[in-house]
Amino acid sequence: MPCGLAALRAGADPVRFGVNRGRLLKSLKYVALAVIASLITLLSINLAPEPRILRTLVPHRFDASDPEFARSMSSYSQGQLFDSNSVQTLVNGDEIFPSMLQAIHAARSTIDFETYIYWSGVVGYEFATALATKAREGVEVRVLVDWVGSLPFDEDLIEIMTSAGVRFQRYRPIHWYTLDRVNNRTHRKLLIVDGLVAFTGGVGIADNWLGNARNPDEWRDTHYQVKGPAVSAFQAAFAENWLETAGETLQGEKFY
Repeated sequence: MPCGLAALRAGADPVRFGVNRGRLLKSLKYVALAVIASLITLLSINLAPEPRILRTLVPHRFDASDPEFARSMSSYSQGQLFDSNSVQTLVNGDEIFPSMLQAIHAARSTIDFETYIYWSGVVGYEFATALATKAREGVEVRVLVDWVGSLPFDEDLIEIMTSAGVRFQRYRPIHWYTLDRVNNRTHRKLLIVDGLVAFTGGVGIADNWLGNARNPDEWRDTHYQVKGPAVSAFQAAFAENWLETAGETLQGEKFY
């Protein structure tokens, strides 16, 4: 039986009961409005861009061209600087995809490939078949794609690669028990071939990047081909996520 009717049947004053009930509903309304206002305020604060204000001018003792600058930045960033490298800039899909595929076709021992976006389409199929071909030739091929960035992913492409011997992994699939880490993704775009040549930049494996940015349907992007000692740093970056996902360590001269 509803508590209101029970109270009335027990002899409660209906007028007083109605007044108290009205006050309660009014109080709940104010609480709800306060909660909504707080949520809107928190959301606005999180979405608002932080002011870009240089509050402290840091004095410097040398210019960026000074060798000391490179040594200092290496220490601050805990990153290793390499010289004697060759870097080629690749602009848009017309330059990027052929260069990457050429390196894949020339591979002799290892191909390590990591990307955020890998979508179905002409580009996705071309890379899948190229990687599968090298795997059949005996080249060790590892492919690591982000679980979120690779949606939607044609299962046929995975079958093309894995049936040929490609070691395929998806980075951090989302489960109910990982919802607190749903945004922990890999946005790395890495291709390392034989430990000798590496590619990195902004392009994903999708038809959106085909062409030369002649219209809005052809996305503009830049990639870089690197040869030299710095390739080992790219290999180490891939090895980090591969170890986490596949549980395999990458060691030896064929990688570094």
